[in-house]
Amino acid sequence: MKKIIYFLPALLFFFSCSSDSSDDLPGEEEAKTSKFTVEFLQSGDTDKFEQEISFAGSPVGWENTETGAEVDPELSNSEGQHFSSSFSYSTEDPTTNIRVIYQAIPFDLEEELSLDVTFKIYKNGELIDTKEISINNDIIKTHYFDWLYFADEQYM
Repeated sequence: MKKIIYFLPALLFFFSCSSDSSDDLPGEEEAKTSKFTVEFLQSGDTDKFEQEISFAGSPVGWENTETGAEVDPELSNSEGQHFSSSFSYSTEDPTTNIRVIYQAIPFDLEEELSLDVTFKIYKNGELIDTKEISINNDIIKTHYFDWLYFADEQYM
């Protein structure tokens, strides 16, 4: 009987030291994350188009890569403001995905206009995609683009 009394605490100690981590469960993987950067460049009749750009992450804030200042992920020049000819935004923290939405609408469809826009997308410092867009005031009134990128792969 005395042997059982000594054996029981040793047995309890042995089983209490086993791993309870959910990392060992099959199918339960930690989501991969990456730090993303989006560069924007434009030329042409930049003041003749209403433009909107939205940056979304899952869930992250965005910062200006030059200044490190937090920035508004919803940009619009509809109130008479103009985008600079170029800027670069990065996710503040690594994230599982980002989404970039761009829209351009000519203010005057009768005037001969042109706008060239380039988006460069970087993941962990490596260029993964370049979108070059040439817009004029052709039959289409609204030019709308929507791109989605994931840390573990890329969708466009």
